[in-house]
Amino acid sequence: MDSLLSKLHSYVHQDVFLGLSHNNVLIIILFLGLITSLLCLKFDWKKFIYIHIYKRLMGPKQLASNKGPFASYYRNILCNMHEINNKQLATILQNNYPSTFSRDHSISYIRSHCPRSPLPADEGYATIDEFRAKVPLTTYDDYRNYIDRMVEDGEKNLLSTDKIVYFNTSSGTTGKIKLIPMTMTMLKETMNAFSIGLSCMWRSLPSSSFPYAKQRYFQLSSGRRESMYEKTKSGIPLGPFSQCFSAISTFSKYKPITAVANVIGLDLVEAITDFETNIFVQLVFAMTVSDIYSYSVTFPPAFIHTIKMIEDYYEEINRCITSIDFNDSSFVRNHIHDAKLVTDLNQALNEIIIEYGGRKYQMKRTYHIQQECCRKDVPGLLHRLWPSLLCASTAIGSNYSMYKEQIQFYCGDKLLLSNFTCYLASEGCFGFTASNHTDEYFLLPTYAFFEFIKEEDIPKEQPKTLLMSEIEPGNRYEMVCTTPAGLVRYRMGDVINCTRFLSHSNDLVTLPAEPKEIPRIPLISIACRIGCLDIYGEKTSERHVLNAIMKVIQQWKEQGFHVSLHDFTSYTKIDGLSVCYVVFIELIDEKSHDTNCTVVDNQFKMLQDIASNEIDRQLCIENQVYESYRQIGKLGPLMCILVQYGTFSTFLNKELVTDQVSPVQIKPRRFLRNEQHIRFFYEHQIIDCTV
Repeated sequence: MDSLLSKLHSYVHQDVFLGLSHNNVLIIILFLGLITSLLCLKFDWKKFIYIHIYKRLMGPKQLASNKGPFASYYRNILCNMHEINNKQLATILQNNYPSTFSRDHSISYIRSHCPRSPLPADEGYATIDEFRAKVPLTTYDDYRNYIDRMVEDGEKNLLSTDKIVYFNTSSGTTGKIKLIPMTMTMLKETMNAFSIGLSCMWRSLPSSSFPYAKQRYFQLSSGRRESMYEKTKSGIPLGPFSQCFSAISTFSKYKPITAVANVIGLDLVEAITDFETNIFVQLVFAMTVSDIYSYSVTFPPAFIHTIKMIEDYYEEINRCITSIDFNDSSFVRNHIHDAKLVTDLNQALNEIIIEYGGRKYQMKRTYHIQQECCRKDVPGLLHRLWPSLLCASTAIGSNYSMYKEQIQFYCGDKLLLSNFTCYLASEGCFGFTASNHTDEYFLLPTYAFFEFIKEEDIPKEQPKTLLMSEIEPGNRYEMVCTTPAGLVRYRMGDVINCTRFLSHSNDLVTLPAEPKEIPRIPLISIACRIGCLDIYGEKTSERHVLNAIMKVIQQWKEQGFHVSLHDFTSYTKIDGLSVCYVVFIELIDEKSHDTNCTVVDNQFKMLQDIASNEIDRQLCIENQVYESYRQIGKLGPLMCILVQYGTFSTFLNKELVTDQVSPVQIKPRRFLRNEQHIRFFYEHQIIDCTV
């Protein structure tokens, strides 16, 4: 029996099974699975079937082919992206014309797409230019009241006539959580974008490097059980965009398929509520599997965090693998009190160990982990732990580019470091990767309607916008989107670079042979968010930080410390096991004329000791998302560093002013991205104010 099962396992991973077509093989397998379940034979037919389905639908050979997702999307959509994006706007306005928001703000429709019941006096817009001229740009404040009514009162059709199935949680400038509506169409388009992005990746790699069908990948996952999500009055779940597929029951049917591809099933991940414990458990499964082909974490701070955990806890990871018992982990003992869940984790771990060779494999694997993790100063830890690893993936553009060098050290010279598959924002999924070697994306013209604000016009309240067909390489733009869920001409706050137009360049995805002439398809990269600290999507704005600092300074004044704020700046620190914010502050002593020190005598020592805790506490009040991430340990406590008198003046004049930039043009840098600038502020911190 075991021999038969082994042969069946090998057959299912072949391209031809008994000379039958793929479809016939699938039908036979499904039939056998049904018969087997009825006869209660001791064989995991579900897994057998899921592996086959996954291979046929999502295998590299299928994704990379000229009939794969990218080739099809390129020919049918990207080559006509400007016309299709314009049509997308017309469809959105047509569908949402009856919504309360459209009626309240006199938003009409494009005449080519007239709704069923237009108002008698409403003749619609003749052109998209007329739409842009008559409908103002919007921000979240324009939608807050409508969304509050949807959440608290269960009202429908306020923003869109399509059913809202999820609210993405994101931080707003006031500190109150923003809730971004999503429709099922948008979520399915997101899944499609990931498929297209993976297709791009495989098309850019030689077929000889494709993984075999049973080979797994590691994608750091997050989620909760469906019942654990906060819901609106009408039952719509609220949560991070990354967890929408856990929160919505419609997508539960995909979980078994992904469970055979990733190192651990999403159902187990969803059951672990503590953030650090969740990561640890996923890493145990990843470390157990010796031949994963991809190591993917959405954001670089979290990517580096996983590596730090491997370096610091590899012995604990090895104990769990050796004993096949997660009770050997302090994380699990302290944070998982459900005995059945621990049993389920142990069983899943045992199944993987048996699959890869049992006790002999187990001992060999833990020895390999021990040997490689001891060599911390040697580059390429990821490649050394998993020699068959093809690529590591994370968001490497925008403000995350400063982490690339550190991540590259862990990858080494032999491992490809590629940009994350999709361009994700709180408002949705707006693009997919265009290259394994750059941080460029294609925009998704079927997801939303896009407009762009020139960089020099961003400070304006109602600037003119450009269409997708009008943006030019070498320029920066703020993104504006109109979505099926009811956001109209919405200012996202994302600033993008238009890098170049698509070509047959060697560092871009391999294009299909047809059409021979490449249309004008712009590629973009993410430049930055407009003014915010953002590690896990908490989007802490300048206003958040300033409010927290000013409230603390007011408390100090009431306690007899006569100080005022001169200036501040900040950055995200991730070189330790815990990621956190660092805020540099220059204070002025209101009563002293001593310019050699910001705060005289013993005041500095007293304020430095309490500044970090008090500003961190106030920032939790200002930004609810930041507070939630602090509570679960996702973000470490804020660090406040007081700097010497004149530090900011010196910084502006010596570090920022160049031959091309005059002092008049220089604006305060509230968020530091440059390592040299960060080092400058550390070098000017006050060590001992009395010296």
